[in-house]
Amino acid sequence: MTRREARELIMKMLYEMTFHPEKDANLLLEGYTQDMKGKVKDFIVNEFNGVLQHQEEIDSIIEASSTNWSINRIAKVDHMLLRMAVYELKWGEDIPQKVAINEAIEIAKVYSTDKSPKFINGILGNIAKSIEE
Repeated sequence: MTRREARELIMKMLYEMTFHPEKDANLLLEGYTQDMKGKVKDFIVNEFNGVLQHQEEIDSIIEASSTNWSINRIAKVDHMLLRMAVYELKWGEDIPQKVAINEAIEIAKVYSTDKSPKFINGILGNIAKSIEE
């Protein structure tokens, strides 16, 4: 499994969590990763748990950078991709900013609308600039 495929899986898990908040995140994570081992599993576990741990701060960052868009107006898939990418931009020590942004855009091209890649790029570009400062 590539890192991009791992990110797609993380996005799906985060998406599932939004519709089933009563679900235990650990059970969801275990269900998706039970047959995995090594660095890929570690990446998925760390990223998924990291996004959940910093979710409120991540959403504040997204909301501050999305002019005229409240969190509730952002499509769920786009929101989960933004959460994942913001986590990587702010806390992903070994993930270059360009990679985090590009992966979110590429996944949006597959799972979201035609306008989503441009929307995500704009918000993540603003966030990347603010994190650098």
